[in-house]
Amino acid sequence: MSVERNKNLTYKQMPQKEIEDKIKFFDKRFKDFLTFKGFYEDVKYNISYISIMDVIIRVDKRKAYYMCFHNMEINECKEVALYAYWILKLRPFSITDARYKRSLDACCINESFVIHLIGFILEFTHRIKRTNNIKESYCRFLEYSFRFRNFSIDSFIVLVESISTETLEKEYPDLYDHPKKR
Repeated sequence: MSVERNKNLTYKQMPQKEIEDKIKFFDKRFKDFLTFKGFYEDVKYNISYISIMDVIIRVDKRKAYYMCFHNMEINECKEVALYAYWILKLRPFSITDARYKRSLDACCINESFVIHLIGFILEFTHRIKRTNNIKESYCRFLEYSFRFRNFSIDSFIVLVESISTETLEKEYPDLYDHPKKR
């Protein structure tokens, strides 16, 4: 009975042009991010465009899911959380430059990029504001958590939506310095 009722609920993939535009967006954002993080201008890196396309389609499917089953469009915060979640799962970005082969920044490039994207959207939507009191320790705390902890997709959305200016101003322990204590 339910199979019959749900047989017309099929996902229609977004047009190829939209996928290509999103790929260009991620390509540009990643290049800007590398500059922001202070990597050499000529740093060698790789982007798995197959994985980025997979990320884009998975987010689009989740947006269709929200529309179909909850009759709602998702906000920018939820959308960036979905992109971040899938980037962390599929790890499409890598630094291939030999100058960074022993660098934690290069090792955690997907985690750092995700934090950058989340911060960009939260600031753009005025959920957080730029202050002089923002501590880097929260970003390191998130980076560690994104690398070594498990999140469901829904808990990840809640996490991103719960980030506030006050959260960013708090001091957090550096988990990379004390991995045996955690």
